[in-house]
Amino acid sequence: MENIIETADKWVERVNAKDVDGVLTVSDHNIEMIGPAGSAVGHDTLKQWVENSHIHLVTRNRYAKRDKVIYEQVGTWDDERGEVVIYTYMEIKNNKVCEIARYDTLDDAFGSSGLSEEDKI
Repeated sequence: MENIIETADKWVERVNAKDVDGVLTVSDHNIEMIGPAGSAVGHDTLKQWVENSHIHLVTRNRYAKRDKVIYEQVGTWDDERGEVVIYTYMEIKNNKVCEIARYDTLDDAFGSSGLSEEDKI
């Protein structure tokens, strides 16, 4: 369990630092990304997202089980005022994030991931 939390934490820290190479290092080459605008696959798209999203994430709560985590996070963007609570789901295999999805509600994140309130750490 510690390895998946460590990998997820590294991913978030590197996104916040806009460290593109660092994010790619902890991401599977065929990472699947799912968000409000749809889904995409691969390092090229992830690289563009890290460079252009201007997001900063602060994790408030963590839920984890086997190779899956959900992070309740406060997201802010450099070019916008205010903050938004989001729920980031990650599936981690071999110390790499292989799937990541953003949800607007914890119930949606739980429904898609199979995690629950009992998995809060």
